[in-house]
Amino acid sequence: WHSISRVRMAARRASMMPLLLLAACVCGLMCCLPGTSFVQPPVARSLTQEDVAKLATAGAFFVPQAAGARLPDEFVAFAPIVDVLPILPIFFLLLAFLWQASVGFR
Repeated sequence: WHSISRVRMAARRASMMPLLLLAACVCGLMCCLPGTSFVQPPVARSLTQEDVAKLATAGAFFVPQAAGARLPDEFVAFAPIVDVLPILPIFFLLLAFLWQASVGFR
């Protein structure tokens, strides 16, 4: 019965090809037409000296506070775990590649 199901799957896969091709063409046309893409080009705007001064003031105000940030006293014991948490998504990505390598990149 394996050969029958493979034939059915191949037929189903072949019947989906025109629909996928149509969807790809529509997406391609939507990206090529001006004003229909999801991300619009940025509006050209020059920064004035006043804007630059405001940004510099805000940076000088917020950066020292961010550099001195620390955990509340109740959670200081968990500081090593908190230090490792930002790296976890990279480990999951590497785990996905390891998993795919173990199954032969099917």
